[in-house]
Amino acid sequence: MIETEAVVVKIEYAVAYVQAERKSNCSSCGENHCGTSALANFFGHKTPLYRASNDIGAKVGDRVVVGLDESALFKGTLLLYLFPLLLLFAGAVAGSALAVTAEVKDGYSVAGAFIGLAAGFIGLKFLSSKRGMSKQFQPVILSRMVDRPVRVVSFEGGLKK
Repeated sequence: MIETEAVVVKIEYAVAYVQAERKSNCSSCGENHCGTSALANFFGHKTPLYRASNDIGAKVGDRVVVGLDESALFKGTLLLYLFPLLLLFAGAVAGSALAVTAEVKDGYSVAGAFIGLAAGFIGLKFLSSKRGMSKQFQPVILSRMVDRPVRVVSFEGGLKK
């Protein structure tokens, strides 16, 4: 289970909308020489809302721990990247096969690739709307932050030099 901390922003029946902070993998994210930082600045710093199953009865404003099954994340990522890519290649091959002469074969192949990619994204939208409602792919609120035990570590004798 992949877990992250979030804040409950809105409640609708048994579903909570949570807002999780984006965390960077490196400590130099604010510097401008990093390509990932430039990409993040391009898309903005707006924090998205996520739907999560609220089986524990969290209220608006609660700090919670949200979890998602690793297999669901893996399957979703695989579907997100491979499905459009496979249809892109299939469209390119189909376009190349439909070309009448060798002079237009490249143009047909490129057009088929674009059509395949577009079909991949449209199909992905359809599949994600069908599979996205599945309980397996939904994040779940696991606990409130006050419910989680705090682990205290004490060092006897101080730090050694």
